[in-house]
Amino acid sequence: VLVQILFNSAELTEDQLLILLESLEEEIVSQQLKLVREHISHLAQNEGAGGCYFNLLSFSREEEQQLTIAMVEMSGVKLQKDGSAVHTEEAFPAIAALYVSLYVLNLLSD
Repeated sequence: VLVQILFNSAELTEDQLLILLESLEEEIVSQQLKLVREHISHLAQNEGAGGCYFNLLSFSREEEQQLTIAMVEMSGVKLQKDGSAVHTEEAFPAIAALYVSLYVLNLLSD
């Protein structure tokens, strides 16, 4: 029940929705989903504590990386130059909403 409340408590911003649309056009949704899934898994395993890395090397173009960074940062996760991520507890509902959106888009685009 708690997980359901967390997933339902945040909505994506209009800017995030536009980036999702662009990601769909660039066909990078599955890569973004994998990245966000790994981050959420890390947060859940460590109860929101500790550092986490976002491996942006799976994106072949700079534009794809920038889209992904912008989308993730709008969810309250600040990416550092070395790939590590800094977040607050308040970021979890927003990143969870992003994950759900990416998951659904990925299903629909297959």
